[in-house]
Amino acid sequence: MSIVYKCKKCIKEYSSYKSLWRHDVLKHKINIEPSISNVSNDVSNVSHNVSNEIIFKCSICNENFKSRTTKWRHEKLCKNKTNEKERNDKIEKMEKEILNQKKEMDLLRNQLQKALKIHPKTLQKINNQLNNSGTINNVTIIQLGSENLVNALNDKEKRFILDRQAMSINHLVDLVHVSKKYKKFHNVYITNLQSTFAYKFDVKQNKFIAVNKNELLTDIVDSRMYDIQNFYDEIYPELEPRKAAQIKKFIDRMGNEEDELKDIKKEEIKLILYNNRDKILIKEEIEL
Repeated sequence: MSIVYKCKKCIKEYSSYKSLWRHDVLKHKINIEPSISNVSNDVSNVSHNVSNEIIFKCSICNENFKSRTTKWRHEKLCKNKTNEKERNDKIEKMEKEILNQKKEMDLLRNQLQKALKIHPKTLQKINNQLNNSGTINNVTIIQLGSENLVNALNDKEKRFILDRQAMSINHLVDLVHVSKKYKKFHNVYITNLQSTFAYKFDVKQNKFIAVNKNELLTDIVDSRMYDIQNFYDEIYPELEPRKAAQIKKFIDRMGNEEDELKDIKKEEIKLILYNNRDKILIKEEIEL
């Protein structure tokens, strides 16, 4: 802040002592030699009152003081108060953020519970329907990834799958996880397209368990593509070159994590399992 020089006789203000002196001489006929001996070097926080007294202002709260020492002492306390206020403001802000996060978590939890609509009786119902010491309708369920389809399927079935080329995994999922021929491989179940959960048989727990649907679909794709690769390695010498090249191209694309084809196949498999859920061993619909 620049120094302000005020006339003691009127309300005129000037930016220099010399201008004030000229005003006093011309306007009020007061002849006082101009002097700047009473001007402080602390120009950033100094002003003059009506009597031309030097005023020192606090750089934090702008409170006026008559001496630099008094202002300095005050600023030390004022700064501490300001820091304390800032700390309190930060603490208050953090508390509000924590409260908002808690509210968001509660909201998400309620939305999830509402979406799933899982009731204790429903959970018991699921256990009764899915779990019977790993055997459902007298069929022993084999866990996903342990099917050993190279030995389970015959050559005709393997060739049929490979002949489907880009649709080979779709037909393999339908044959293995849906058809009546391989009931022991009915180890996955999707009950709801909107839910983030699905079910798979777990051999360690000897029962079906709820799992993340997207992760389950990824496991299905990886397991079945492993089988298709094995089918190809076993049969490709007997395949037509053009057809063999198409199958190899499909296998390579599915192995590329950056290719969107894998996500497309996951969506197609999800629909296959959901649309054929009534054909899987679990007969009674599970309402989620």
